[in-house]
Amino acid sequence: MKELLISLLFLSTLYGATEFDDAYAYYKAGEFQKALPLFKKLASTNSDNDAAYILGYMYEHGEGVDIDKAAAASWYKRSSHGYYFDIKKDASRETVKETKKLYKSIDKDFDEETLKTIEQYSQSIYSLKAYATNYFIPLSYRADGDRYDETYGHNAQAVETEFQISVRYDYGANILGLNEVYSFAYTQHSFWQLYEKSAYFRETNYNPEAFVTIPVGYTRNFDFFKMIRLSFAHQSNGRGGAEERSWNYVEGSLYFQFGPTFLNLKLWKDVGDLSYNTDLMDYMGYGSLTLLVPYKKHLFKLTGRNPFNHKGSIEGCYTYPLTNEKNLFLYLKAFHGFGESLISYDERVSKVGIGFSISR
Repeated sequence: MKELLISLLFLSTLYGATEFDDAYAYYKAGEFQKALPLFKKLASTNSDNDAAYILGYMYEHGEGVDIDKAAAASWYKRSSHGYYFDIKKDASRETVKETKKLYKSIDKDFDEETLKTIEQYSQSIYSLKAYATNYFIPLSYRADGDRYDETYGHNAQAVETEFQISVRYDYGANILGLNEVYSFAYTQHSFWQLYEKSAYFRETNYNPEAFVTIPVGYTRNFDFFKMIRLSFAHQSNGRGGAEERSWNYVEGSLYFQFGPTFLNLKLWKDVGDLSYNTDLMDYMGYGSLTLLVPYKKHLFKLTGRNPFNHKGSIEGCYTYPLTNEKNLFLYLKAFHGFGESLISYDERVSKVGIGFSISR
């Protein structure tokens, strides 16, 4: 029972420092005297709530120490307080509480399986998370590029609205014992001619993908090398005929940290048929480099793509919190080069925009 309890507690911990991994390995092996000081360091110095819980269990059951109910209660209290304040800061906490009230109002005179189905439906709580930046730019100005729209037979306005929706679902973890996480993601990037009389969508790009993320930053030999991500993805604009733009690709991403600065190197290769856009890869290239610089509440992001044949692009983004909440930010974006959207991947475009984002 003890092993089951502790194992279930940590199945949800997908990323952990190597100190915790070492301490837990000693604990599982029954080497409590080696595990004890490591857990104390984690709980006291790093405010690790899981480590505090295990210490409470060790003192309660005399594992490597004399049974001490007072010490056990103290560590349990520290663990529960830590978890409470973590949850209290969660912006979704009140939403979860309110959705539960709906379930409490429903009649429950049913069998257990039916009741579970009703609970899932009434609460509608899913495990979707933000993936790429979710933003809404009501004012985006396009300085150049051919704005003639063949579909609608007229020029698109220079000022338009741009937004992106991006979510992911993590469906598995640690199957290979590498602390890896398996995910599906969906990103939709839309260009909306809101100020045109008909307010049509000039272009929308759809980007589903499946990927696995493998953390490597806890290995002492590569402190600067943090993560690997391997992906298979599709991107298209959902059109047919001469205006169809679509491609499939595999992608590998490497993530690095140097002090407060982060680097993301992406390399991709197209797979499958490119007959609808035979020169697409000349403009999309085969990789990008992103520089991420956080400074206090500011976050700067700069991405360069395909610089080797003068058909690449550079994009800069800046975010700053608008309120004390953690999910609403000022969002500034500038873009110059090719590949702004799939429909105009071979046109040089310069754009600037201002709006807000709900994720970073």
